Amino acid sequence: MGSTDSTTEVVLSVAALTDVAPPPQIPTGYRSGRLRVRKWVRSYLRNADAGSGEAALAQACAEFGIRPEILSRRIGELDSSEIAKLTVALAWASGSKWLTLIDPFASVPGHVRTGLRNRLADLVAAESRGVVFSSNTLTDFTVADAGVANIEKGELVALGTLEQVVTEPRGSLPAELSGVNVYSGLARRGWLSIGHSAVKARTELDGKVFVTLGWRSALLSLDEHDEAFTSATVFEAIVIGLRDRGSCIQAKLSPVDTEMGLALDVDLADLAGVDGAVRTAPESSSPRGFGVLHPGLGASISDLRANVKVGTHVFAEVDTSQLHAYSVE
Repeated sequence: MGSTDSTTEVVLSVAALTDVAPPPQIPTGYRSGRLRVRKWVRSYLRNADAGSGEAALAQACAEFGIRPEILSRRIGELDSSEIAKLTVALAWASGSKWLTLIDPFASVPGHVRTGLRNRLADLVAAESRGVVFSSNTLTDFTVADAGVANIEKGELVALGTLEQVVTEPRGSLPAELSGVNVYSGLARRGWLSIGHSAVKARTELDGKVFVTLGWRSALLSLDEHDEAFTSATVFEAIVIGLRDRGSCIQAKLSPVDTEMGLALDVDLADLAGVDGAVRTAPESSSPRGFGVLHPGLGASISDLRANVKVGTHVFAEVDTSQLHAYSVE
């Protein structure tokens, strides 16, 4: 788990070990799309020193639902699902006890992705083989029973079960995948601080900690004195980025005063529905429209789009009860 550059390097390092099959990779170059699939297949099996060669490939193709005629086509004629199935089948046909794969399920449609991933996991378990693979998609790691390694900037920052890595993230990708902001903090004298005097909470921890804050743990408004705010811990921030994430529209906020505010990623609207856990404005205010999470930014998606752009100043109140801290050690 991690950036493509870091994880690819790790997978290739593992592949260099004895008795580990190299990851099947389509040859680079502008003419690789015209390369015949069969030629690529034979080259890989030869480099992987697959003793049973064509026979093992035929069996692997059958296991992963690959039609024999695909082998006579050009690589450029295959779709993403066919390439993914062929890549996994090639690694399987190597006969190695340990297989390596570089982001094998990338760009594969959801229903095909799930079936291919589960098929590989079932075969690995049945034949007691191992797989080291990379991905930056959370669902891919559901098959990683042995554990997940989070690689950030070439360094191992976390190693554990999928649940451990994403619920207590120590790197940017697991934080992204679990929908939280992550900060370095300090716990002292029963209080947790993350560099903002207004955003702190009680804690039993002591020393350096990581702290997470969910993307829906802050309430935003264009009005500093919005009646929806319930405390005096409101700070001003600037919208420095907008993006789509799944069904959500999300903003990246930078505090106007770094000593009095936090950098935050915040969900602005959810087109799949409104999360009832998010605080709403009082009944006297305009009712919250479809998908709207922060009535103070606009009563509808149209209002939100008109009111909130890169450069817009907003006011934020953080629900400190949703801070989650865990030791750096």
